[in-house]
Amino acid sequence: MITKTKVLIYILRHNNSEVLVFSHRDFPEAETQVIGGTVDPGEDLVEALLREIYEESGLVFTPSDITKKLGETYYQRKDRPETNHRHYYSIEKNDLPDSWAHTVHSTGQDNGLVFEFFWMKTSVAIEALTGRMGELLP
Repeated sequence: MITKTKVLIYILRHNNSEVLVFSHRDFPEAETQVIGGTVDPGEDLVEALLREIYEESGLVFTPSDITKKLGETYYQRKDRPETNHRHYYSIEKNDLPDSWAHTVHSTGQDNGLVFEFFWMKTSVAIEALTGRMGELLP
C-alpha cells in the first residue's frame, strides 16, 4: 500500500467560527473540501502548504501567516489502495471576500479546474467536508 504525505489548511475567520471551503464548479460529485494536497519530493511541509494555497485559491501567504500546526492524522482512501498522512495547519484571515472562483494553475491533475470558494460555519464543516477533512477543525 502507498502512503502519501499531504498538507491541509483551515483558513479561518471570525474567531474560528467560519472556515474557507471550496467546491468544484464542473464536478459537484467531488464534494466540499478545504485547500490541500500532496507534498512533492524534497519539499518541506510549509513550502507545500503555501504552494497548494496559491495553486488552488490564488491566495499568497508567507510562513509567518500560518497560525499553528493543528496535528496529524492518517486517512485510508476508499477509492484506491492509498493511505494519506495528513498534516493540518490553520491561518486566521478576516479580510478575504465572501466568495470567489479560481482556476487552478498547477502541474497536477487539478490544473485548469475551477474551484468556487465560500465560507462555511465551522460547526457544520466538521461533518460536511468530504473525506474527513473536518476532523481537526477547532
